[in-house]
Amino acid sequence: MVRRDSLPIDGLLPEIVAALARSPSLVVEAPPGAGKTTRVPVALLEAGLCGGGDVWVLEPRRLAARMAARRVAEERGEAVGETVGYQVRFDEAAGPRTRLRFVTEGVLTRRLLADPTLGGVGAVVLDEFHERHLQADLAVSLLRRLQRSDRPNLRLVVMSATLDAAPVARYLGDAPVARSEGRVYPVAVEHLDRPDARPLAEQVASAVRRLVDEGLDGDVLVFLPGAAEIRRAAEACAPIAARAGLAVVPLHGDLSAPEQDRAVRPGDRPKVVLSTNVAESSVTIEGVVAVVDSGLARVAGHAPWTGLSTLTISRVSQASAAQRAGRAGRTRPGRCLRLYTAGDLAARPELDEPEIRRLDLAEAALELHAAGVIDLGAFDWFDPPTAEALAAADRLLAQLGAVDEAGDVTETGRRMLSLPLHPRLARLVVEGASRGVAGASCLLAALAAERDIRVRGVFGRDREARHPAAGPSDLLDLADRFEAARRDPDAGRRLGLDPGAVLTVERVRERLARIAARLPRVAPPPDADEALLVSVLTAFPDRVARRRGAAGDRVELALASGGAAELAAESVVRDAELLVAVDAELQRGAPSGRESRRGGSVLVRMASGME
Repeated sequence: MVRRDSLPIDGLLPEIVAALARSPSLVVEAPPGAGKTTRVPVALLEAGLCGGGDVWVLEPRRLAARMAARRVAEERGEAVGETVGYQVRFDEAAGPRTRLRFVTEGVLTRRLLADPTLGGVGAVVLDEFHERHLQADLAVSLLRRLQRSDRPNLRLVVMSATLDAAPVARYLGDAPVARSEGRVYPVAVEHLDRPDARPLAEQVASAVRRLVDEGLDGDVLVFLPGAAEIRRAAEACAPIAARAGLAVVPLHGDLSAPEQDRAVRPGDRPKVVLSTNVAESSVTIEGVVAVVDSGLARVAGHAPWTGLSTLTISRVSQASAAQRAGRAGRTRPGRCLRLYTAGDLAARPELDEPEIRRLDLAEAALELHAAGVIDLGAFDWFDPPTAEALAAADRLLAQLGAVDEAGDVTETGRRMLSLPLHPRLARLVVEGASRGVAGASCLLAALAAERDIRVRGVFGRDREARHPAAGPSDLLDLADRFEAARRDPDAGRRLGLDPGAVLTVERVRERLARIAARLPRVAPPPDADEALLVSVLTAFPDRVARRRGAAGDRVELALASGGAAELAAESVVRDAELLVAVDAELQRGAPSGRESRRGGSVLVRMASGME
């Protein structure tokens, strides 16, 4: 076994093991960098608390699951996939000898649906629970339900960096709480005197230049909202880094494993790590002595008109800002330069809002129905969602044909559950397979589920062509662009597509196609586009609109759900009388005549015609 460095959590491990010997549940509070992710699961396995079963660790992000598995396997002197492995959406490294498995949250839910008693698993650890992801809330609720019924000896550990432990401890039957103070050095935090109107990349470059000029002697960790901002900041920082002998490295979930390792592992020279909020608590980077915090993150939400997931740039909470600053004080006193004012920080919420209060619940509702929960309101949630959100989820599932009037999952719903997609997109693939266009429907679902393949904009925003040629569907138009880029990367660049995003969509399409191959299928139809248009309609039955009139670039629509909308000028669906609003945005302060029942205007950014 490879020698392991001492971590703050190590002294608490005997208390954790002893507590779990007395109680099936435990809450662990430990700050970022304490070592809870890599040390606690191993301690459970080595203490024999699992009754011969495996240990599963739920991580909030794919990158965190993969990197934690690699770190623990390395400390054991093994390759990933032997004793220690991981399983995330569309990717797995595990084998018959794997006893410790790091998984993303949705993977556990799917396992519970396939095996309601979670056979062969002796302990489940929910890591970074303070982030309050919807799937984590659902997982702890389902696991507590299992613990109260068929698996009273199932060990359940909830770990958090900032969460108040009392509510979750009560929910787990007054579970004991173990606390680690961690090892944190003082961090000098500086705010702007006034807001900076310059582009974010320029602000980051100025902050890095200042650190270098004032005698930087370690690594810098820069928190940015996403991959696009990271690319722009890397370009802005490159001249400064070249003069100072620094490496500029990105860190986000779309990178390959070697690229992620380059950001996290010590290098041959100091580096500037440009990271998303994955480095806030899920991943520890050694050698960081300074943090530059944009104060921004991409936050999961859902589009009210589609129910599909969205990522919007938002200001982080005070708790997140504190965690980010703390990354500079893990090994010695450090500095944190915040690219926002102290007044801005004071006006932010103390904690991030749990996803269960802001995300569409259709996927969680379908999973609960499949687990035998008929009345979602009567389910023992850790943090109950609103009755209105649950009712909306059930209405959508009924419209998609996923559940019947009694709340039982239909055969169509069970087929949808086999696909790791939002129910709308799962319905698209299931319908496409039944019409002989499974492969093409998988591509449309991948295009809708993953980040936009266009370099600029999302689903039609800022597209390069303001007057596109008319076509039957924006999704089909995007699919044509994708296929052109896949055949010829140079053609993709000419079409304004992001090569990395194209590659991501291709991987997802391939994996969806492997799953869809198990669905009932028929021979290809004579008109594949027509079959795809019907499949899109089946996925968005509540989003039908009728063309009402046109004036120049403006196409006015009447929505079947009530109210009016406008079709974006970039849409190719210029002639269809009836269409489906695949992606639409509710806007406030609309000109008179375009208001919907929801109190604003609706701009349909992506549409699909109806034959």
